[in-house]
Amino acid sequence: MKFKLFLLLVFFFIITFQSVYSQQVGRSDIQRTGENEVINTNAKDTSDKRVATELVQTLLIDDFESAGEWSSFIPRDYGITTAIRREGGPRELESIKDKNKYVLGIKVEFMRRDWSWISVVPAKPTRIKGITKSLNVWTVGRNYKHYLSIVLKDYLDKPKYIKAEKMIWVGWKLVTINIPDTVEQENYKISEERGITFMGFRIDFEPEDILGRPFYVYFDYLTADTDLFSEKNQNPDDMMDNW
Repeated sequence: MKFKLFLLLVFFFIITFQSVYSQQVGRSDIQRTGENEVINTNAKDTSDKRVATELVQTLLIDDFESAGEWSSFIPRDYGITTAIRREGGPRELESIKDKNKYVLGIKVEFMRRDWSWISVVPAKPTRIKGITKSLNVWTVGRNYKHYLSIVLKDYLDKPKYIKAEKMIWVGWKLVTINIPDTVEQENYKISEERGITFMGFRIDFEPEDILGRPFYVYFDYLTADTDLFSEKNQNPDDMMDNW
């Protein structure tokens, strides 16, 4: 009888501790995971947090509603480039058209036919907490062999160039760029420094496809698929090494 009573008390203590702990974790979520809006998650309310090892969430990095703040650069002896905000967007985003009216438009006018490139950068870099699995961006192609890449910094602030693919399609396409393991995103001893920083895009031009007319490209709705398991489940009383 005493043994059964002891087991009952232990069970009640475990349930109470888990409830209090989960509430404490919830209060620290914003501080741990950053300010990017979560638009999708693989961990619904019914998932078992005790056995989950990943919490992959889709974060909105930029919807380009303020695309006028972006800039584009090209070596001045190769051409001229312009970045503007324009109305439009892919048909697949029709359901959010009311709050997603604009895209980022890039125009390049070439002065010579050579191996050249442009960089497309936001007003400020975006820090993405957690372990980023992939970046996704809607991009308009014009069936050229120019190569699209993304520019990142790892958690040690080392720049990284990740190739996406050649832009040999026409119209809007959701381009997914997987982040390789060679991009360091964490140190198992330092939990506060997990993550990467998005710095912008880069397009390397194929000379054979530099024709006697301007080159245009458009971007919309940049997202990141990120594992935030450690950030969501970090001990709420742990100290933050950010001072």
